[in-house]
Amino acid sequence: MKIRINKDMAEFIPENPAETTELEALWIKMGNCTGGNKALEPIGTYVPAEKNVAVFHIAGLTEEEAETIPVVRAPYDTDVYCVVCNKTQFVKKGDPIPFCCGRLMEILD
Repeated sequence: MKIRINKDMAEFIPENPAETTELEALWIKMGNCTGGNKALEPIGTYVPAEKNVAVFHIAGLTEEEAETIPVVRAPYDTDVYCVVCNKTQFVKKGDPIPFCCGRLMEILD
């Protein structure tokens, strides 16, 4: 995924269908620009040489919004897997991608 920063704007540009699906899940969780303000707040530090991942908290979510599971549909027939327990499952194009171990299963590329 590409990220472009221009002044006070950040653009997230998916580079494949799996990233498009993940960005859709984030967009749904952020509220599609409706309702109260939400913000991504960085957690911890980002050190690319150690672990190339940046973690953010979504601030401004109500308890109900935080517990809501977004419905994200598979962009094509694919296997999905849980990064926590390694469970895999086949989903057809347009079917909801399931949750496992508290998080959205990821598309196997």
